[in-house]
Amino acid sequence: MTLQKLDRVFFGVEKFQIHCSWVVTVFVTLMIVLDIALRALFNRPLPASWEISEVLMPYIVAFGFAYTLTIDKHIRVSMVTDLFPVKMQVRVRVFTDLLSFLMCFLITYYSCIWFWESFSINEQILAAIDIPWWFGKVAMPIAFATFGIRYLLLAIFALAGIKPDPMARR
Repeated sequence: MTLQKLDRVFFGVEKFQIHCSWVVTVFVTLMIVLDIALRALFNRPLPASWEISEVLMPYIVAFGFAYTLTIDKHIRVSMVTDLFPVKMQVRVRVFTDLLSFLMCFLITYYSCIWFWESFSINEQILAAIDIPWWFGKVAMPIAFATFGIRYLLLAIFALAGIKPDPMARR
């Protein structure tokens, strides 16, 4: 499998995560609007809407990390490295991408452990209804694994001297 083909397949995974993030965002928004309306009109808010929002927040926030990096909209501080020669910029970029991959790997590893502990004891959030904490915690290893793999792919692309073509992913 060529690097570009792997990139296209992985881009599909990232787009799926973005779509999931949007669906969860719309759901939480509608839930909050309904909660406010029920509270204002009938003095009967939805039970545990804040807690449900908290559990779903990692899907809204973290699922977009890899996609943002892929479309080159992730924040990078490059004031100093922009002054380097092009070859040195590539080396620094590879180094920082590999370092970021390592950090994402560590976060993925530990968040898997935290998810598994929560899942194995069926940890519940303290709310008016039963809401499993593990459902929110499983988003983190998924999101950071995807984020880390994207960093690794970017480093491999840079080492191979290939510039990823965003148009080829469509």
